Amino acid sequence: MILLYLALAWLIGLGLLRWLFPAPWRWSLQNAFLLSLSAGVGIGIASTLYFLTLALLGPKLPALAAVEGVALMAALALGVLVRRRGTELRWAPGPPTPWHFTAALGIALASAITIFIFCTLTKPHGEWDAWAIWNLRARFLVRAGEFWRDAFSNQMAWSHPDYPLLIPGIVALCWTMAHSESMLASAAVAFLFTFGAAGVLIATLGILRGKTQACIAGIVLLCSVSVVVNGANQYVDVPLSFFVLAALGLLCVQERHPEDLRFSFLAGLTAGLAAWTKNEGALFLVALIAARAWAMARYGNRAALLPQFLRIAAGLAAPLAVIVFFKLRLAPGNDLLSRQPGQIAAHLADIGRWITVLEAYIVEPFRIGTFLIPIVLLLALYWYLLRFKVEPQDRPVLATILLTLGLTLAGEFAIYVALPGDPSWQLNTSFDRLLLQLWPSGLLAFFFAVNTPQLQMKSKAKPAKKAIKHAVKST
Repeated sequence: MILLYLALAWLIGLGLLRWLFPAPWRWSLQNAFLLSLSAGVGIGIASTLYFLTLALLGPKLPALAAVEGVALMAALALGVLVRRRGTELRWAPGPPTPWHFTAALGIALASAITIFIFCTLTKPHGEWDAWAIWNLRARFLVRAGEFWRDAFSNQMAWSHPDYPLLIPGIVALCWTMAHSESMLASAAVAFLFTFGAAGVLIATLGILRGKTQACIAGIVLLCSVSVVVNGANQYVDVPLSFFVLAALGLLCVQERHPEDLRFSFLAGLTAGLAAWTKNEGALFLVALIAARAWAMARYGNRAALLPQFLRIAAGLAAPLAVIVFFKLRLAPGNDLLSRQPGQIAAHLADIGRWITVLEAYIVEPFRIGTFLIPIVLLLALYWYLLRFKVEPQDRPVLATILLTLGLTLAGEFAIYVALPGDPSWQLNTSFDRLLLQLWPSGLLAFFFAVNTPQLQMKSKAKPAKKAIKHAVKST
């Protein structure tokens, strides 16, 4: 039953996305893109409706079933009955992709699924954050009845009661509807987000750069063992990485289809759901808005800035309203904002804290993904062999991605320095997962900018062909 309720949440997202971007019912890149996105979007919407129903009507199962049922019927009606034609997303043109790229992607996917299942069976409750924060909050929401607000008590400050509720909300929804607290709910949610992120990355790069580049990026992400393991450990950093990637990927597709502003609307929605997933998502949201405004003003069409931002604001409005309501009415102060300005200033003036954080920022990227050889070195070699190739029309969105990731990392740097407690402990217990939040989007930026192997070989082959023709003529 739990898988059925998750499937229904997925259908909410799929109905909405098919209404926004109608496409024929057949296997295609566009439908693969929509299927990957709809898992996270549907879960986000269902979780938000669960929280609003609980906050406004109380823990009443009939009311919850009615609200979720109406949302499902409305989404399916929109998706099935839509008759207009929408933007058609296809593979970017390019040379045929050798079969071994597709085969390697299939092997990487099978290996990642095997690792995920093994880790889930070994630790069905996940790691510390899963059972001490997210699933604990879900159990409060399900078991406490009229006292569900106690889940946000300051008596449990160690469990971060100010954290948003997207993941606890969907898990609690499944448990409430199924009358069972099976760990299958949290494990299945983690599975959808882990492999949904891979689907979004592959489909986005397929639209932007073609099948070969998409396969290579998908292989790198699926071979990032720490991504799969942290997903199986039910850490919320992986769902957050999904929404970060989705928002940035949709803005990339928006740049290729400037006339269809529905991509900006959906980018705003996914960025809002990122903020509803974890506090770091709010920092990402601010960074995204600032980066997008600067990039469009600097490289893009300034006339398109206002229309795009109006659509982003429209998509962002609903999740942002829920976040504001939660933060003002229920959530206690977080670790940083609850401190006195003098304490924060003292930490910011401590040079030792700056050096500790800077050292982690230099060392930790070489460990990302838990590869045998640091992946940043392999990507550097890949760049050295193929070089970057950025078309003028791609500069605004590439600048948006890079500046968003840079501002997010800079903001996190300042938070690590200003946070109470030992910065070394904070970094050792969280910084690797913070990088994983941005890792899929970093791969999107890299493979969006770098040349493809076929294009590079083609460009090198042209001088050789000319030399052969010249030699033939001379003889």
